[in-house]
Amino acid sequence: MAVTTMVLRSKGTLISAGVLLVTIVSVTFLLNTGSHKIDMEMSQQDTLRMKPQEHYFERNLSHYNPSEVLLPYTENTPDTVHVLWCGLKWFEFKHFLSLLSIMKVQQPSKVIIHYWDDNKVLRDRNDYNLWYSQLLDEYYNIVTRSRGPTAPDCENNTIMMENVLDILKNGGIYVNDTIVLTHHLHHLRKLPFSVGVTNKNVPVTFKTLAYLVAKKGEATSEKLQSLRGDDFSSSCAVSDSLEKTNTLPSVLPTCILIQRNIIPAKIMETKDALSQVVRLIYYGSTKVKLPDWSMDDPIPNIGHMVLLGGYEMNLLSYLSIRSMIHCVGAEAMYIYIDVEPKGQWYEKLKAEEPRAVFVYHEWPGTVFGHPISDGSHASDLMRFDLLYRFGGIYVDWDAVMLRPLGHLKGYGFVTNFDWPDWHPPYPDVINNGVSAGKKGSEFLRKSLMKFRSYNPKGDWYYMGLMMPYKLYEQYPELVKIERKLQVICYMLKCHPVFLPGYHNEKIHHLNGASFDWKEVYAFHWTQPSPPELLNMTLLQTAKGMFADVGRYVLSCDRKKTLASLVGSHQL
Repeated sequence: MAVTTMVLRSKGTLISAGVLLVTIVSVTFLLNTGSHKIDMEMSQQDTLRMKPQEHYFERNLSHYNPSEVLLPYTENTPDTVHVLWCGLKWFEFKHFLSLLSIMKVQQPSKVIIHYWDDNKVLRDRNDYNLWYSQLLDEYYNIVTRSRGPTAPDCENNTIMMENVLDILKNGGIYVNDTIVLTHHLHHLRKLPFSVGVTNKNVPVTFKTLAYLVAKKGEATSEKLQSLRGDDFSSSCAVSDSLEKTNTLPSVLPTCILIQRNIIPAKIMETKDALSQVVRLIYYGSTKVKLPDWSMDDPIPNIGHMVLLGGYEMNLLSYLSIRSMIHCVGAEAMYIYIDVEPKGQWYEKLKAEEPRAVFVYHEWPGTVFGHPISDGSHASDLMRFDLLYRFGGIYVDWDAVMLRPLGHLKGYGFVTNFDWPDWHPPYPDVINNGVSAGKKGSEFLRKSLMKFRSYNPKGDWYYMGLMMPYKLYEQYPELVKIERKLQVICYMLKCHPVFLPGYHNEKIHHLNGASFDWKEVYAFHWTQPSPPELLNMTLLQTAKGMFADVGRYVLSCDRKKTLASLVGSHQL
């Protein structure tokens, strides 16, 4: 049902603020000889009218009038916000947004998260939903408080409302954990009692309660249950209908009810009004989040590969190094070793490719004092470190490059999603087996700093695949996700992430996911290596895409590659 939201003015005039599907309404009480009446006086700020190109967050967030917040003792509802956590569930992004909006918009002196010992925040097995710990790490004035060993029935409206009223018996502000504030509630702290709900047409229940602001002793069940229909005045609204319009209302609701979980990836570049508000809360701007680009200081045209632990070089690793020198036109390809490689392909490289430079590099024994015992962890650390210190293109030994990066060299860091859906609830993970970055890239610096919390006994793929994705969610302006950077082939089946349904294992190049391999930048065979790329005789005679790719790499010539770059003004 469409409901027109309104804002009360001092003479009772109703001002239309837009049409939304679900409405939160606010009722304010002034106790007078045992009766109550609706307060008709609200500050001009409550209309939330914006100047062109200026959002009220940007205008008011850091510019509160102290008189709005620092109330005299006799008028003071405590400036403490209470959140009630109940149920065995993850602390998802929608809950994070709710708390983040409280911290940024309300800016309370303290937030108390109330919980029961057997209903603490759950962690998913892959540590995607780390929003709760992120909040506790970033805000010094968020505290947690147990309400006892055993949680009540979290679906029981009566019991849960009793807990809210008990929490507010000494006064304060309660906010539902799925409510996002878009305007502070400090003006309501001057009043004895103020309620926001999600449906004015039904009695107030725990499920319909959006926020409650009350002085000591004012929040009672009797007052809540006495509210009906016309007792409410519409002062804020919320709706998923914000997703249906690209126009951010000039008069915003006081709060937004997030009825389903959302994730950062879904709001980075979408233009609907809800995404704009979420971006404003999470990133500090309504603008679409796009990666920074500049060719003033491009990614250096050098390559890096890590081959620690002793290695008999095979044909595929030879092709990988050759592809960087001849297909990309790299000035140099640095291969980091602690033991000299062996085999005919190593000897061939030494004899024919002076741009292939083998650099001695010790095993990185520790990182921030944590011992490193896994080769994958060492490789993850080294690729971040090498690209951060020198810039360039990193390739795993089982990946081959097909063409230069071109305009991609203007981004601070370039990488790609991995294809499998093996790490729920992660929407995606990142595979840096082929990646590139500018020297001093901020994304790479932040990736290195994440090793402060490195767990040597943790899953090998967390630091390499999951952690970079979490950073991408936080700082999308620092990284370019180029879906054609590499096509990952697992069990000899290639899964291009630029095609629909790429998470589905059954969708691959042999089963409908066909593509022009010459349009991608690289191929990466994670497991196993194709037989035709391990034997030169087989490579020369085999048919199929893998053999075509291998023969193409052998045909690349550095001089021709550089000449084509000059002709296209990419050098």
